[in-house]
Amino acid sequence: MPRTVKRLVLVSSIGVTKYNELPWSIMNLFGVLKYKKMAEDFVQNSGIPFTIIRPGRLTDGPYTSYDLNTLLKATAGERRAVVMGQGDKLVGEASRLVVAEACVQALDIDFTEGQIYEINSVKGEGPGSDPEKWKEQFRAVQSN
Repeated sequence: MPRTVKRLVLVSSIGVTKYNELPWSIMNLFGVLKYKKMAEDFVQNSGIPFTIIRPGRLTDGPYTSYDLNTLLKATAGERRAVVMGQGDKLVGEASRLVVAEACVQALDIDFTEGQIYEINSVKGEGPGSDPEKWKEQFRAVQSN
């Protein structure tokens, strides 16, 4: 990547550090979690400023995989509120819309550089596209 890149945001997945443990090992039958962790390691060692976002199982379209969410056309519905964590401890679902907004917002928040965040969607309004609410979300995770 060119050195002019100011920040790279990588979308990975919760469970990447536990791909050999149940139930993650079942989800990793074809190596998806293992390879996502390898991508994270590559980005972290690249010297390029980064932020990594690890969402739970993705809901809302486009439905690109052959899992239960795709068959049911799972949507976040009223789950627009955000739960964030660090340390690969969260389990749950995340709206693609919320994940995309988290990525965009992280680019403009200096203290997210070099950090890894997990994200899930839960019932509620959530931060939407409000930069101050996103700063609060990211800051709350780092203070825990």
